[in-house]
Amino acid sequence: MKWLKVYGLPKLPLFLARLAMRLGLPGPTWYKWKAASAGTGVILDEMIRAADDLGYDGQKVGKLAMSRIGEKQGAGLREQLGVKTMKDTVDVVMLANRFFDIEITLTETKDGEYVINADRCPWFGGMGQEGVEGWDVKPCAAFSTYEKAMVNAINPNVKLSYTEKRTTGGHTCRGVYQYRDAELGDGPEEGVTPEMVSIGRKPKK
Repeated sequence: MKWLKVYGLPKLPLFLARLAMRLGLPGPTWYKWKAASAGTGVILDEMIRAADDLGYDGQKVGKLAMSRIGEKQGAGLREQLGVKTMKDTVDVVMLANRFFDIEITLTETKDGEYVINADRCPWFGGMGQEGVEGWDVKPCAAFSTYEKAMVNAINPNVKLSYTEKRTTGGHTCRGVYQYRDAELGDGPEEGVTPEMVSIGRKPKK
């Protein structure tokens, strides 16, 4: 079978693309969803590269933008759905990953700790599927900042850290959820200091 392969978009059977053009069809729903998910990653990647070209620290720019999105979405979820426990937080981030077409599973639970694995990412690939060319540690780190900011907005006492990343040579992407203060748990927020994301200075002309 011949495929239509376009930078930043999932593959589509060539005959379907030609049929959609001829008949004026909008394209399959599954393709539009996957294209939107993959396109988000491409925009993030290009934003970082563009910032680098202009003399900024592109990775910091990407992290700041994704952190703001994560904070706003996390706050909205906390307020509207009443999510605040560590398990709530894990469930929400896993759901968010599925929206981005990332294959993610909860692999281990114990008192005060949850471990998740992301075995396939539409940008980096996995599970026998190719990712987007050029996707590397910078956009991956920026997207991870989005997840961390969402976690912090839902429950500031829950910390998400990554013990393995495929963009840095790992076999999977593994995230670990733990309490910053085990005694505080899912209780009040006093005494918890959120992680902040800073941006570099604007370059001199």
